Amino acid sequence: MPRSRRAATGSATRATSTAPTVVSGLKQDDEIIQNEVFGPVITVQSFTDEQQAVDYANGVDYALASSVWTTNHSRAMRMSKNLDFGCVWINTHIPLVAEMPHGGFKKSGYGKDLSAYGFEDYTRIKHVMTSIED
Repeated sequence: MPRSRRAATGSATRATSTAPTVVSGLKQDDEIIQNEVFGPVITVQSFTDEQQAVDYANGVDYALASSVWTTNHSRAMRMSKNLDFGCVWINTHIPLVAEMPHGGFKKSGYGKDLSAYGFEDYTRIKHVMTSIED
């Protein structure tokens, strides 16, 4: 990892072999930004305004989920509209409920699971019309 990048870690537990880790000082083209990381890892990037934050977030090939952290509700709604992710959580992260669809955009997968939307990939709709004359 280049010197400008920093990682702060916690302790691994029996539930995970990777300690919770915060990686900061990152640039948009860093591999850890451009690829999905599955594990207790969060990346941190500095930005100057909302548009740059949206550009950074959307400037990757993967788009499973994102979260917006703010006390400004208008900003939260504006950001969630502009973020190109399958899930956008506001002031929380990873609350999955069966009533809401879950799934990514771009290279983060196809389709949705959970909720009634998850059934759409398993169904085919056919329209049949007839004129009944004897």
